[in-house]
Amino acid sequence: IVEQYGVKIVPLNVQIGDKVFKEGVNLSNRYYYSWLRKEPIFPKTSQPSAGDFFEIFTSLPNEAEVLVLLISSELSGTAQSASMARDMLNNEAVKIHIVDSRSTAIGLALQVIKACEMLAQGEKMDDIRRKLQEIQSKNKLFFVVDNLEYLARGGRISHLSKYVGNILQIKPILHLQNGRIEVFKKIRSKQKAVKTILEELKKDLQNVEKIGIAHVDELEEAEKLRCEVSKIYNGDVLIAEAGPVIGTHVGPGTLGLAYY
Repeated sequence: IVEQYGVKIVPLNVQIGDKVFKEGVNLSNRYYYSWLRKEPIFPKTSQPSAGDFFEIFTSLPNEAEVLVLLISSELSGTAQSASMARDMLNNEAVKIHIVDSRSTAIGLALQVIKACEMLAQGEKMDDIRRKLQEIQSKNKLFFVVDNLEYLARGGRISHLSKYVGNILQIKPILHLQNGRIEVFKKIRSKQKAVKTILEELKKDLQNVEKIGIAHVDELEEAEKLRCEVSKIYNGDVLIAEAGPVIGTHVGPGTLGLAYY
């Protein structure tokens, strides 16, 4: 999809010890998730710098009009970096529209794809931005984590909660609420948690345009979820793996469903 539409990606960063890696550039998902499962430390994650955006912005031709669609500003300072770079550019001949997706991972991907499709069809930028606002107003994103270990490592829950939760086999369903990740429900098994997500989809199905599935080193389970979704939804369902930045915080084995 990135190659088809010529999308430029400004990657987020993962720091392991004193080394900083750019997601999707010099850090593969396979290597990273294998390492993350074995090592007890918690890597640091960070937004791109204003310089990373500035490098792309300065390469744009005059009269270019660009849509910059970014991870939720409630989760990352990426939108702030992009805004700083736009201010640094000081080139009125280039129009840069910075849009906070209010989402992440597959939820962000669905918005990017829709924007690309509309651009390819010759739609005006104002119409595309209006459509994105519409998507954001009804976009839903649910995640089921496989293990509470990674939420505890990142300080999202206490270590006591982690041990109690793992003993009781609690699988929290997380969702995006106003651009923030919050707990939706706490379920006693992953199977029941996935079933709960599917029930939420069924409630909204009449108005659903697009559906995507996200996973963190869990492709087989993602394919199973797509089979379940296809029983109630006739359209295409995109599967994509969340990258190391999101994967660090929710952990390998995470499964997600997004739709609008």
